[in-house]
Amino acid sequence: MAIFTADMVTDPNTGQSISRQEYFNRYGNAGLTINERTISTNNNFLQKARALYPGLPDSFIQLFVNKWETTGDAQQAISQTRQDPEYDNIFPGNKTDRGQIRYDEVTYYALQDSYIGTLAEYGIPKATSLNILQDRFVNLLENEVSANEFRQRVAAVYQGIQQNIPEVQTFYADNFGIDLDEQSIFLGALDPTVGEDIVAGKITTAQIGGEARRAGFTISLEEAERIQQSGLSQAEARRLFASAERDLPRLQSLQAQRGIEPGQQIRLKEYTEAAIFQSPEELQQIQRLEEEQAAEFAPIAGAARRGARITGIVEE
Repeated sequence: MAIFTADMVTDPNTGQSISRQEYFNRYGNAGLTINERTISTNNNFLQKARALYPGLPDSFIQLFVNKWETTGDAQQAISQTRQDPEYDNIFPGNKTDRGQIRYDEVTYYALQDSYIGTLAEYGIPKATSLNILQDRFVNLLENEVSANEFRQRVAAVYQGIQQNIPEVQTFYADNFGIDLDEQSIFLGALDPTVGEDIVAGKITTAQIGGEARRAGFTISLEEAERIQQSGLSQAEARRLFASAERDLPRLQSLQAQRGIEPGQQIRLKEYTEAAIFQSPEELQQIQRLEEEQAAEFAPIAGAARRGARITGIVEE
């Protein structure tokens, strides 16, 4: 039987301070080599780290384990991990300008998973969702968009597309030369190249085109983009085209009574220039017509600008 002196060692699995004799009794004649003890200790921290942060990437786990092994304290380890430059690569957008953490690491990834789960409810595969969120996830985090708010925004985009699928399909076909199914149209509305509807809650050009067709108008892609850039919501765009559908025939009739040829009469383009962009020329033209009837032109008289937004486009 091997005999050892009474100097003390640390059991790598229990952390207990034990004699070398007891160490021998537990682990056999040779015991663990220095490398084996290191591996055993590392595995112990690794297992605990994975239990504390389930499902998180190995790059974070290993960074945390290294800090934990150095400090011997989990709280100090996570504090030092968050200060490490590599942390920002693993958790982009999770720090405020003052360096404070927005979400704990488990919540950070849970939020990302919730975004992906929301898109999955609309039949979008995970790989596609990751591609859609790639350029937006940090912005969503920095703007503190909750899982519930994200769900509401996606639902609003889907509702806007679903309400007039045929019109939107026609708009895409006319302006982009492609035939799209319902899911493809929805993906187009969410894709970063079409617009920032999730991050900024903006209406897309396709939705504007669809709203125009719903009211019986055909607008060009350039006109839809110009209206989109004005900042109208979908509800405001719908009111705009509904009022145009109602009022343009009356205005054109007034012009016809004055001998103005159809090709020179007010069209949808002039109407939107007046109602949305407050163009002086179109406003004066409409004002003169209204003065002849001594009646207010509700979509213009009731319109008011607020920054880049429009309110009171029509009087209900």
